[in-house]
Amino acid sequence: MVRRFVQAWNEFFFAEQSPLPIALFRIVFGVMVVTTLCQLRPDWLNWYGVHSWVTNPTARALEPGTRLNLFAILPQDDRWINGLFWVAIGSTTLLTVGLFTRINSVLVFLCLASIQQRNLYITHGGDTFLRLAGFFLMFAPAGAALSLDRLIRKWRGREGVGVRRRSPWAQRMIQIQLSLVYLVTFLVKIKGEPWLHGSALFYIYHLDELRRFPIPAWSLRPTVLRFETWLALGLEFCLGILIWVRRLRYPILGLGVGLHLWLDYSLNIPLFQWDILSAYILFVDPNDIVRVWKWASGMLARETPNLPAVKADGN
Repeated sequence: MVRRFVQAWNEFFFAEQSPLPIALFRIVFGVMVVTTLCQLRPDWLNWYGVHSWVTNPTARALEPGTRLNLFAILPQDDRWINGLFWVAIGSTTLLTVGLFTRINSVLVFLCLASIQQRNLYITHGGDTFLRLAGFFLMFAPAGAALSLDRLIRKWRGREGVGVRRRSPWAQRMIQIQLSLVYLVTFLVKIKGEPWLHGSALFYIYHLDELRRFPIPAWSLRPTVLRFETWLALGLEFCLGILIWVRRLRYPILGLGVGLHLWLDYSLNIPLFQWDILSAYILFVDPNDIVRVWKWASGMLARETPNLPAVKADGN
């Protein structure tokens, strides 16, 4: 029994597989971080500057303790703080394209952790998830595929055409983190009567500070509200537990995408839904990624018109 458990454990965390999913996640992760930074840019100094709404000494007094925060060691000058923003943007861009992937994954994590620890009052769960995913991305073979690093290695003859399989333990940790997000959310919600009675979404839809686009009138009917509330609970349970059942994975992921798209339509929580959805790619089988790529390439080739040949004299 113990031997089988150890064997299953080692196979789950360390049996080598294609690094395509973690490479794709690296790209999506980089896009999400750059988008987050661009949204912060107009008020960057208002949030993080020397004379920001919550100054660095005030933040340390309100949230005491040792934290990974580059703002605490930077000179208290807005030019240095602006410089940190551009370092974060540049490093994240290089991480996205996969150039000096390992080094930039470390820099991006340090910048993300510092930004969030500098002002804990403007973060949401999606930001926290990105930070945790960024931590494990430092240890992942994120530049092993779909990266400029791999292209350079091929040019230098250090790698062949095929992508070498790698240990997926860091990818597994991000997957587990995503699963825990849903499971803990489910366990917290079932303690509240509005969720059990099916009325929770009524109150959520009527939070003016979070409202984005109009909710259709039919979805506000009591029966529909109960169904939506219980469906959200059921999906969060499935995404926390049943997502690990291979036969059920893709239908559950599809329902999860639908849930987050609906929440993104109805609630204005910047990038939260997309931060969470970014990790769905890690649950896609590498062979299916290759199949989709070949199918898309074939469709593109069929749609591309055959241009007539041009003679050398231009006639």
